[in-house]
Amino acid sequence: MTEPFESRLHDLGEFIRDQRRNARLSLRKLSEAAGISNPYLSQIERGLRKPSAEILQSIAKGLRISA
Repeated sequence: MTEPFESRLHDLGEFIRDQRRNARLSLRKLSEAAGISNPYLSQIERGLRKPSAEILQSIAKGLRISA
């Protein structure tokens, strides 16, 4: 049985937040590095938005991790 979509979005957001904190980056610094808005990144981290593959690539690049 697969997890509900919302749960997977929440897990993804949590993972991104954990990686950002491990990298000691503020939300603002990562949003600048990834080239996305601060509010949008915050919504992704809270599991409220489904980022595109392109946005995930940008976030991974900003975190210096593999997408």
